[in-house]
Amino acid sequence: MSGTGKVWYHRFEGRGIGEAMQFKKILVPFDGSEHALSALKVARGLAGDEASAEVHVVTVLLATTLASNYDPSARTLARSPLSLSHFNEYENMVSSVLDNAREDLKRDMGDAFEGASCHVVMEAVVSSSPAAGIVDYVDEHECDLVIMGRRGLGALRGVLGSVSYGVLHAVDIPVLTVK
Repeated sequence: MSGTGKVWYHRFEGRGIGEAMQFKKILVPFDGSEHALSALKVARGLAGDEASAEVHVVTVLLATTLASNYDPSARTLARSPLSLSHFNEYENMVSSVLDNAREDLKRDMGDAFEGASCHVVMEAVVSSSPAAGIVDYVDEHECDLVIMGRRGLGALRGVLGSVSYGVLHAVDIPVLTVK
């Protein structure tokens, strides 16, 4: 790390030895686990006070569970089954669930980026699996680095989680896993 707060690393594939590259877009998948909170702290440290850096904090919602707890009359999550007969109802349901997830994400992150100069993007996405959602986000937003917990909620202790493993093997950028 240089004294200017910029994040540098040496990459030997496709670059000359010693040629440095700056991380400008860092993705932190967030599931509320202690490991994800640690990943946020590492991302904050790497982004430093660099105003041009972007930290994307993303939560992935499974497409198969979106409608299971949605109350269309209140446009909030509830404990009743949902039957969607019109596309507008589906759009409203997805929009509401994503809005709620973004609010939860903002709350759960706390003050992790309070006072940071870097640009912080908080997003919720829908995907068939957490790993697929993360990989798609990396591709769509041209991220330079993924910083994620070694395991998230529900994974076995001491084992690289299946999401971390899936992301590590599916992206062509560095992945930093943290405890």
